[in-house]
Amino acid sequence: MTVSYIRPIVPETAPGHATGASARAVGQPLPLIVVPASRPARQTNVLYRMAAVDHRGRVADRHITAALAWDAGTRLSIREHDGLLVVTADPHGLFKLTKEGYLRLPADARRAAGLASGDRVFLTAHIDRQTVTVFPPIALDELVLPVLPGGEDA
Repeated sequence: MTVSYIRPIVPETAPGHATGASARAVGQPLPLIVVPASRPARQTNVLYRMAAVDHRGRVADRHITAALAWDAGTRLSIREHDGLLVVTADPHGLFKLTKEGYLRLPADARRAAGLASGDRVFLTAHIDRQTVTVFPPIALDELVLPVLPGGEDA
């Protein structure tokens, strides 16, 4: 069996004859991004996460519930608001965390938010308010697409 190799293409440049970006003077440093000395302190106590929703409605993230100090069995109220799902600890809530500590979104809530099995959701936990807001993919599209370079056609 014969093995053939592709000869590498190496541009011919002589010192002092470079063009384009490589025309920079020899030894001249590349420009650097200026980083501010300090960042402003966050003004909110909100945790952000991404997680997948399984076929039973479980959200595959326990960091959110742990940050809220919600234990397995914590009773919850889940409501739809403008296409988002808002989850609040409620002693009279109809839903509860699973015994493993996962948030489970009921089928009606998943349908209302347009969620399907395997969808990834953006979660925000507002620690002070003891709420979790679930952003389904369509809500993320509405938030992100208009601000992308090129707009909604990007």
